[in-house]
Order: sequence, then structure tokens, then C-alpha cells
Amino acid sequence: MSMTGAVPPSTERETRQRQLLGLGRLILQQARAGQWDAVRLADHRLAQLVDHLRQQPALWQSLVPARDQVRHWHQEAFALCQQETAQRKQEWDALSLKREGLQAYDEAQAWA
Repeated sequence: MSMTGAVPPSTERETRQRQLLGLGRLILQQARAGQWDAVRLADHRLAQLVDHLRQQPALWQSLVPARDQVRHWHQEAFALCQQETAQRKQEWDALSLKREGLQAYDEAQAWA
């Protein structure tokens, strides 16, 4: 019996595990580097892979340890994203206050 074109189940699992771990690791590395657009793209690729893997329940179940590791990395990357968002919000709020102050100064000058 020829297996031409067929991928043995263990090879499929190993391949999918490498893909899953690779994307999870990539997301965390990019988040640590502040490469937010790259994080978004890799996260999208991860979501597509997860959707595909969920269609194969036995394979999905066999990937639990890798899924747990990727979930941990993803949570860490998400926390970094939240920190960046909070920092950007503080910067925006500070700039908004300065802008309001400048507008008030301009209005006061116009009245003078």
C-alpha cells in the first residue's frame, strides 16, 4: 500500500506543533520588540491555524501541551500590548492637556 501524498499522523502532529509553537514564540518576540504591526499579522496567522486545527478534533486534542505554551506566550504578549496601550494613552492625554492650554492661551491673547 503506497502512502504517496498521505502524511502520517505523527508527522502531521509534529508539523502542526512546530507551526503552533513557532507562531506563539514569534508573537511574543515581536511584542517584546514593540513591533505591533508584526504582532497583529502573526496573531492573525495564529488564529487561522487554530481555526484549521479545531476542525480536526483528535489532532487538536493531541496538541494540548503546545496549546498551553502558546496560550502562556500569547497572554504575555497581550500584557505587553496593554502596557503599550496604557503608555500611549498617557502620552495622548498629556498632549491633549497641552493643546487645551495652548488654545486657552491663544484665546486670551486674542482678547488682549
